[in-house]
Amino acid sequence: MTVVSQWRYKNIQDDESELHRLTGLKGKEFETLHGFFKTELTDYFAQYTLEGTPRDRKPFSRNNTIFTATEDALLFVLTYLNGRVRQEQLATLFGIDQPKVSKYLKFLRTLLMHVITTHPGALSRYKKQRILNNKKNDKSRISFRHFPENRP
Repeated sequence: MTVVSQWRYKNIQDDESELHRLTGLKGKEFETLHGFFKTELTDYFAQYTLEGTPRDRKPFSRNNTIFTATEDALLFVLTYLNGRVRQEQLATLFGIDQPKVSKYLKFLRTLLMHVITTHPGALSRYKKQRILNNKKNDKSRISFRHFPENRP
């Protein structure tokens, strides 16, 4: 049986050292970044599906959703990019299989890169560069084609 509750943001938000260890960000930095991340994520899903196809109907939250809060999605991607957890470990900790981890990471990395490159106030220059220069961000595979200012 997989125990995932410890990896939900609501359970670690008050533990500054644990949050910093997992994400490389302090609580205030995480909250600031989350504001921009949540807006972009909500805007994206209002128009597109996870696969990038135009949405035909209004998005809704399912009971079996992996990320019950947008903070969890940000925690998920930042933990991976911080380099402390492998995809297989994320799969176990979030109660999903590894192919889904890969699928969500591809999308969430792209979204995060979009957020930190288009919103100067999202992170300090140092933290932004640390994330952008992370070896797990193969820029040749990251496409912003579905984000608002890059649409035809």
